[in-house]
Amino acid sequence: MNELDDTLELLHREARTAPADLSAARARLLAELDTGTVLPLRPKRVRRFALPVAAAVAGVVAVTVVLAQQRPAAPAPGPAAAPPVAAPPSGSTTKPATPDVRLMSAVQVLTRAADLTVGAADQPVGPGQFRLVAEHTWVQRGVQTGDTTGYTYLWEQEVDRWIPADEHDLWQETRRILRTGKFLGGSVPQAQAPEPEVTDTDQGQWQGRCGDFFPKAKPPKKCGDATDWDSAAFYAALPHDPAALYARLQQLTKGRGSTPSVMFHFGVEILRAGRMPAQLRAQWYRALAKIPGIKVLAAEANLDGRTGIALGLDDRHEIRQLIIDPATGAFIGERTIAGAEPEQPWLEPGTELGASAITTAVVGRLGEVPPQ
Repeated sequence: MNELDDTLELLHREARTAPADLSAARARLLAELDTGTVLPLRPKRVRRFALPVAAAVAGVVAVTVVLAQQRPAAPAPGPAAAPPVAAPPSGSTTKPATPDVRLMSAVQVLTRAADLTVGAADQPVGPGQFRLVAEHTWVQRGVQTGDTTGYTYLWEQEVDRWIPADEHDLWQETRRILRTGKFLGGSVPQAQAPEPEVTDTDQGQWQGRCGDFFPKAKPPKKCGDATDWDSAAFYAALPHDPAALYARLQQLTKGRGSTPSVMFHFGVEILRAGRMPAQLRAQWYRALAKIPGIKVLAAEANLDGRTGIALGLDDRHEIRQLIIDPATGAFIGERTIAGAEPEQPWLEPGTELGASAITTAVVGRLGEVPPQ
């Protein structure tokens, strides 16, 4: 069984004898595609929220550009309801700022987002400056004690990354655990479910040229690597035609059959990297719109104080959502919801399993965070 098969075996399930980050398996799926004719995905996805047994080589990822400034509330451990979009008052002559998303398909939403993004401009990073990419996220930590027994917690974390104008220069990453102890559920009461310990890679500060924060990790990270979506070389090698981009998504996921779910998952991870130029991002939306089965999952999805449209694919175990601001076309983040048959049977269907929201800014020095 090769590494990708091992990854798929871990997908949607926790470690059986030790505390585990339940989101790591999904990340590893994207990080270890078959070699050969398939372009490998960047290895650092394996290192970000690694299982504690592999924490010594854990690393970090960049995240995508959005404009939200507030921090999100904790994901609720119950079904995630999506209220309908409010209509204008009777007799009002005020037109809504955006179309009625209840009447829009996922293709229409993504096409509109692409049209809005075409006119967007990335804030330039001058010599000696840094792009700060800040992620506020809720991640799972849990223990599986048997085939159908275990428990799951949700932790709140901030990850700040400073990327220099010249990616060959020094980068910095800071992680902070803001809150632990949010119990999502278990086969035993919370009183009998000891919370996993915070590890050395859950919080701390690291520096490295080209974002190589963990130089001993394998495979090694290389500057200018066209297979690493932290690198500008990755995006420079991508086509700008939506059909060609869709074909590239198929190529990148060929080792797993280029299924719609794998292609969508890969597409979201690339957006989360925060390195995609605005003009290319517009075409990326149009490429995602070509994935069979993609649909609007929630007309109103609140993420980090902003309301967006949640898009995704149905899945009986776990539903990944891409959230877009319908007014600006901005990708404001993503979240994961338990499906009708959660992989962890102690979780209720519809439980929000995690979410991420991202902000960016240009700053003048490492460690600088602009006032909100």
